[in-house]
Amino acid sequence: MKIGACVGTNVDSMRIIKAIGYDYAECHCQDLVKKPMEYIEEMKATGLPVLAANCFIGLRVVGEERDDEKIREYLAVLFERAAYLGIECLVFGSSGARRIPEGMSLEEGRAQIVDFLKRLVVPYAKKYDIKVAIEPLRPAECNAVNTVADGIEIAKKVDSPYVKVLADVKHMYEQNEDFKLLYDYKGWIIHAHTSNPDPDPSLNKKRIYPKASDKFNQLDFIEPLKAIGVEHCSIEADVIDFPADAAAAFEALKPLF
Repeated sequence: MKIGACVGTNVDSMRIIKAIGYDYAECHCQDLVKKPMEYIEEMKATGLPVLAANCFIGLRVVGEERDDEKIREYLAVLFERAAYLGIECLVFGSSGARRIPEGMSLEEGRAQIVDFLKRLVVPYAKKYDIKVAIEPLRPAECNAVNTVADGIEIAKKVDSPYVKVLADVKHMYEQNEDFKLLYDYKGWIIHAHTSNPDPDPSLNKKRIYPKASDKFNQLDFIEPLKAIGVEHCSIEADVIDFPADAAAAFEALKPLF
């Protein structure tokens, strides 16, 4: 399994993790669309593979504000640039975009998410051969897709080899999802995010880069991922001192991968 780090579109951070030994970077979808093409070329010129990108979309995909024409315009640019960088997986967390508005049922909201993925996203995913991973988020962040099982239920309804699911250690940890359940999800989980999901409260961080001294045992999360064939896992966490954080996390995690 390859190890990466979420760095947005920060070229300096890409260079840092490349020097440390990371296999790839995970970038930011919306920034990919907003940045000038010259910047995207600079990212590519680092020589570090960019295999994944998160924060899939900022436009609303659920509710009356949804504008399919604007969504298609955005997706056309996103997928073209993702293909240029060699990205394999786009992460659909996007809490604000898929939040179900008051007065709409969970069933209707999820049906609109399925429609968005099936009718608007899959044609681009198929054209560029890039998969999309639904990221379940804790209820504090999103009311539509909260557990890995929720994500798989939606992916099954989309019924496309281009739409699968991501497992994030922080969201699973906070909701007491049993990591052993991941063994049952072979073929559905294609990407993962890890971190130290239980940092010292005095740090005022919701998740931080892992260290060898952490109480949380990363193997509880990583071993099931490896067993079901997940090919890459990115560190997604709050930063205290990025060069030091990234180096310590690499030292702690690489032997487990």
